[in-house]
Amino acid sequence: MLSIITINKNNRVGLAKTIASLKTLESRDFQWVCIDGDSSDGVDGLARAFMTTGDVFISEPDTGIYNAMNKGILHASGEDLLFLNSGDVFSSSLKSIASLSLDPKMDIHLFGFTVRGKTRLPRPQAWRFWSMPTSHQAIIYKKTLLLAQRFDENYRLAADFEHYLRISRLGSVIGQALRMRRDQTILIENEPYGTDAQLPRVLAEYRMALIQNGYPKIWAHAVFLLKSVYLQWALKR
Repeated sequence: MLSIITINKNNRVGLAKTIASLKTLESRDFQWVCIDGDSSDGVDGLARAFMTTGDVFISEPDTGIYNAMNKGILHASGEDLLFLNSGDVFSSSLKSIASLSLDPKMDIHLFGFTVRGKTRLPRPQAWRFWSMPTSHQAIIYKKTLLLAQRFDENYRLAADFEHYLRISRLGSVIGQALRMRRDQTILIENEPYGTDAQLPRVLAEYRMALIQNGYPKIWAHAVFLLKSVYLQWALKR
């Protein structure tokens, strides 16, 4: 079974979009775990109206999105986990979870996504020094992997990137290379997030993640500089 974990804080409109997307699936063959950061915009009723047996809704203060994601992992009962945050929606072409044909032998499944009208497919593993191979909302993780390797809450904006570097380096929980499958299916439509003002902080965390995971400091700094120039250009297009 797949557990879909939704992180939310004061985004009632976004949460309503995500719930509406979940309702379009042909069957309720998933568990929904909603971790809310003590929102003040009245999401409790919205979330509880959608819940069914086995679902989880928790609304309490947290220390950030990765703290909430780690909390969601602990409350998930599925063998596979997907983070579909408030505002994110499934691709309109997805009809059911079963249609994804998840391979139980895989540690992670990488799918495509769309954001700001652009479609992106999973990149090869060699790209990991530059960015994640796909959006973290388009990755389905084996729960045992996430229990063994949780998100580092010292990161505020790029723990998903650090986490991918780490699991790529350490491999699976059974002591072998990370078992992954790339799928050309477009799984989700990301809600655009982040601002230009956050860019220096994000890139600084990328640099820190590379160093923490064994890349030379000069390499990490070169990536920092190249991504700074590239992203400033890309965000203006």
